[in-house]
Amino acid sequence: MKLKRTLSLIAVFMSLCTGFMSAGQKEFVIIEAKTRHQLNPQITESASDTQILTGLYEGLFSYNPVSLAPQYAIAVDIKVSRDKKRWTLKLNPEARFSNNEKITAASVRDSFITLLSNPDAPYASLLDVIKNANEFRNKKCSESDVGIYALSDTELMFHLKSQANYLPKLLCHPAFSVVHKNPKVYSGPFILKSNKNNEIILTKNQCYWDKNNVQMETIRIIQSDDAQQNVWNFNTGSVDWVANAIDATKLLNKKALCINAMFATSYFFFKDSKYKPSYKNSKEQCVWDYIEFREALFEAMPWNVLRAESFFPATTFVYPLTDYPGVEGFDYTDQIRAKELIKEARKKYNIPEDKILPLVFQIPANSFNISILAEIAKAFEELGIDLQVYETPSELYYSNVRTSNADVYFYSWIGDFADPLAFLELFRSDSSLNDSGFSNKEYDELLEKANETAEENRYDFLSKAETVLLDNYVVIPVQYSVAGNLIDLEETGGWAANAFDIHPLKYIYRKEPKINIPNVVKYSCE
Repeated sequence: MKLKRTLSLIAVFMSLCTGFMSAGQKEFVIIEAKTRHQLNPQITESASDTQILTGLYEGLFSYNPVSLAPQYAIAVDIKVSRDKKRWTLKLNPEARFSNNEKITAASVRDSFITLLSNPDAPYASLLDVIKNANEFRNKKCSESDVGIYALSDTELMFHLKSQANYLPKLLCHPAFSVVHKNPKVYSGPFILKSNKNNEIILTKNQCYWDKNNVQMETIRIIQSDDAQQNVWNFNTGSVDWVANAIDATKLLNKKALCINAMFATSYFFFKDSKYKPSYKNSKEQCVWDYIEFREALFEAMPWNVLRAESFFPATTFVYPLTDYPGVEGFDYTDQIRAKELIKEARKKYNIPEDKILPLVFQIPANSFNISILAEIAKAFEELGIDLQVYETPSELYYSNVRTSNADVYFYSWIGDFADPLAFLELFRSDSSLNDSGFSNKEYDELLEKANETAEENRYDFLSKAETVLLDNYVVIPVQYSVAGNLIDLEETGGWAANAFDIHPLKYIYRKEPKINIPNVVKYSCE
């Protein structure tokens, strides 16, 4: 009797454990930075938004979870014309929105037209390669003129202005997802259950075409900037992935810390006065609109000091890719030459030599060491420049750039597809991503030539465009960024370190735990 009862208790215990583990297997918990999310894929440009949007929305293509190469999603096949300017895509007939409404070629076209119609859509200009997309964005033609055609429910056609082999890479980005007119209806593997009190909960989309390959029932995202508490929660197993604020000294499993280089650049950039809200009321000229003053500033910049805390110092703007021609960057400081240049510039523009020139930097809070900024200010002071630094809370910083009157801003930009154009588009005159107001005819023409030329020659034109940008002293490169994540890859599958630091939520799963109960009595009954 006792043996039988003991065995029954063990069976009950094991059953309960299995039940708990099964329930735990269905939820995945992530810690991210405190931020204000804009979970509309068409109007956000935040990397933290992008991560969540990979779960809520899907487009024609999606990122491979390991390589980030484009793979089919709502599209299942492509045919490209001989001149490479007409693309016909076959769509998955099983694709549906979360309300069980069928996703058709018309759904995709409507999504793209909505994107192009929205002046607040930062990525819209990347579709300018499509016939009349630019003209439609700028209200120079009608919707029917745009080269996107729904041939049937499952056939979509693009007419391009020039060949664009990079298009599948580009269309992986959530900005080009299929969206529904109802913002509470989703096209991706998850739906948004709640977003409140620094916590976001996603639940599995039961209408998703590939739901059987989505392992997690729930994704819980908690916002926290407390590095020690984040690691404590990871050590105790209450969270699976920490994507922000990590105190590595408190980490028990050092192998869980993943650090890798990213396809990303951190940099300062000048903002043209015409793009400042104060421009219309200003009676004084802004010296930083003139290339001569910016050149003097670059000569005086203590580059070694600026990049002192960088893992990978950046002398150029575009992250160096294989086969991308080398571009001469900035790493040489010459205070004597800087003084000569500022003197010549003052004389040319009739600005007294003793007049103090204010230079306003606006940066995210705690993004730079105070001592570094003090050294830079000291170098500029010798030129009669008064460096004024204003900090904005990180969660508000990017949304305030376009309404700010500062001269210089700090960005960390992650390339959204593996091509130099992912960076260079930020300074094209007519780009919806251009926050600087930089406009240069030669630069624009080189980007246009890159689109029109054969693939093997594209990089030559793109590198020349980057040189023009650097020669105008608009961008101050600081570092190529790194990603830091805390995740145990022996317990979590479907997650891989990569250059975009994007990890599609669809593929994440928790691996089966290895249960080992030692010293269990084994016996046989006769």
